[in-house]
Amino acid sequence: MNNPAEIETRSFLESAPMAFDRTAGWNYIREAGEVFERDGQWYLTSPEAVRFAHQNPLIFSTAKAFDALGSPVPLVPVAIDPPDHLRYRRILDPMFAPRVINRIEDELRRQVREIIAQFSSTGSCDVMFDLAELYPTQVILTMLGLPLDDRDTFMGWTKIIVGGSAMPASVGEAERAEAGMALSMYLREYIVKKRSEPGHDILSEILALTGDDAWTDAEVLGMCFLFVLAGLDTVAASIGFVLRHLANDVELRRRVVADLSLVNAVVEEVLRVELPAPITPRVTTTEVVLCGVTIPAGAKVQLVLGTVNRENRACPHDVELSQAEGGHVSFGGGIHRCLGSHLARRELRLVVEEFLAAIPDFAIVENFVPRIQWPSVTYHLESLPITFPVVQDLEPAAAGR
Repeated sequence: MNNPAEIETRSFLESAPMAFDRTAGWNYIREAGEVFERDGQWYLTSPEAVRFAHQNPLIFSTAKAFDALGSPVPLVPVAIDPPDHLRYRRILDPMFAPRVINRIEDELRRQVREIIAQFSSTGSCDVMFDLAELYPTQVILTMLGLPLDDRDTFMGWTKIIVGGSAMPASVGEAERAEAGMALSMYLREYIVKKRSEPGHDILSEILALTGDDAWTDAEVLGMCFLFVLAGLDTVAASIGFVLRHLANDVELRRRVVADLSLVNAVVEEVLRVELPAPITPRVTTTEVVLCGVTIPAGAKVQLVLGTVNRENRACPHDVELSQAEGGHVSFGGGIHRCLGSHLARRELRLVVEEFLAAIPDFAIVENFVPRIQWPSVTYHLESLPITFPVVQDLEPAAAGR
């Protein structure tokens, strides 16, 4: 039982019953209204309110929201407001287009299959530690043209940095600063190296820009840090949520095993219901009236994407494949819509396809109840132990499966 005195001292967000049941958690937040203030934060929870914020980035600033992080480098492009934001997105968007990801799909598929082969013969694993944390790290290293042999070292730094952004901080500030410095020095070394020895990767492409398009080392470093902050924990979280749902819904899992064309629909619906970054920050640059409520200038605003995703649906809280084409805002909206959305979707599809090809029958360990760390910036399962029939001699990945 919770101590009533402790409950009274919690913030509005901390009090949401989110750890075991996101439906209860989002209902708790949505019932407070579509635009409201709690504990010095303003919350936008309705589709209309969030859409207005997405469509008006000069009023709802991301740059001012990220100022609070005190990053020594610009977090390109998310922490950049118009008009400068367009310069970065014009360069970066083509680099993350589906046609670019298509060229490396076979390599990404090989990597996830190799990771699965490490535990497929054991009959059990923890999805979060044995797969979800490893694969997105390798993908980022691949995209940046960095050595896969550095995965564990790289992942050690990033876990401290990303974990340190949670509420409350899971590591001390000194440890977080040390990891940030080590990662920064590592990336700076490769920035210097790739300027003289470019490869076929995003980092090399950006460093090759000239004239008005050329980036400073600080801008390149800021982009790399953003990939770490926004691209690792979120994809890892989604891998956990998708495989947890397939473990619980045996009938759906059997349908997907029999027809892999359903994978994309499963991914979209789980992303809608269990989005890993469901609250995104903004700061107002001027007073604004929204849904009949006046929000002052300089207000800290939270766009609650988690509630928006559960409105205007026949089955708002359930994963229903028939709803998959209805769209969602799990990747944000407006000019700041997630740069890596195509890559994230591809990673998730490859994970599900390869996991089900190797391990079509699996279940969560008996009596284990998955929970998310709460409160946290990124929503992810703390652990997901599963059991399955032993798989022997996993064959190499088939290209274009």
